[in-house]
Amino acid sequence: MTKVSNIAESLIGSIEDGSLREGEQLPSEEKLAAHYRVSVGTVQKALSRLASSGLVSREHGRGTFVGRPSIGPAELRFLRFRDPDGSILPSYVRVRSIRRIARKGPWSEFLGGQAFIKIERLINLGGRLDVFSEFWLREADFERLEDVSRQHLEQNLRIILSKELSLPTLRADQWIRCDQLPDKAAKVLGCRTGQIGMTLVLRGYTLRNRELYYQTIYSGPFSEQYLVVR
Repeated sequence: MTKVSNIAESLIGSIEDGSLREGEQLPSEEKLAAHYRVSVGTVQKALSRLASSGLVSREHGRGTFVGRPSIGPAELRFLRFRDPDGSILPSYVRVRSIRRIARKGPWSEFLGGQAFIKIERLINLGGRLDVFSEFWLREADFERLEDVSRQHLEQNLRIILSKELSLPTLRADQWIRCDQLPDKAAKVLGCRTGQIGMTLVLRGYTLRNRELYYQTIYSGPFSEQYLVVR
């Protein structure tokens, strides 16, 4: 690994473990060069690499700061809709359960590990549409949230992971299909058994392209047309 890569990886590690928080100023280039025993030019190349991915921002005359990653709106706020009149539908979130599970499934295949936390939430969109969300994290990541309240988990989970754990969602894979709803999702949504509905699967990645979360979102059938906001 090159000196530039070593410095970049070290700084990413400090962001991951919370030693460097969003908005915090990094040591000067000269101090970093002395710490890593490299030239200032090498430090500048490492910082430029991090800046290109949005992990830090470099401000002329001020220094380098841990930045807010550049994440597209569709990757941070899923299920934002406008109604036919053009009004944004507000989201009302209720946490149904938070459980530790060791059962295997597509979440374990993606995340790896042995133990996971599953957060179930029911989300109402403007009083017009209910969706049911199942959100899986590694248990080790969830434990770092330090007794987070159920009320706190009614907020945007991706923003919580970014702000509280310095684990921003830098990329997300998304699949959508119409299929028979699982029995549990159908029951929660008030649909009949075997009802066809929408299933959205999301897989989020964070720093170093590390797998961060696995999520499924279900909705029953709906006839009204909505505009998806990006």
